[in-house]
Amino acid sequence: MSKQWLQISAIWTGVLIAGIAALFSYSGDQLFTAFAAIAGAAIALVSLEHLLSKKAKDTVRQQIYVSTGTVVILGLMTLIALAR
Repeated sequence: MSKQWLQISAIWTGVLIAGIAALFSYSGDQLFTAFAAIAGAAIALVSLEHLLSKKAKDTVRQQIYVSTGTVVILGLMTLIALAR
């Protein structure tokens, strides 16, 4: 596994943990606001990592992978929240 995929997997894991914590901590509009904040933070984290490392290589690709995975994770959590 390359360093790129390790970083992406770590962010997805963070999204999953934060999403589960939000799912059990909030309800209604607060839950969906938390999901939006989690998604924004995931993309910002990728951008910040590239800014600090001063490497532009694969920035957009990593942002796409992170945002796609984040949308899938939080989408599934939204379905779980709506089913409760």
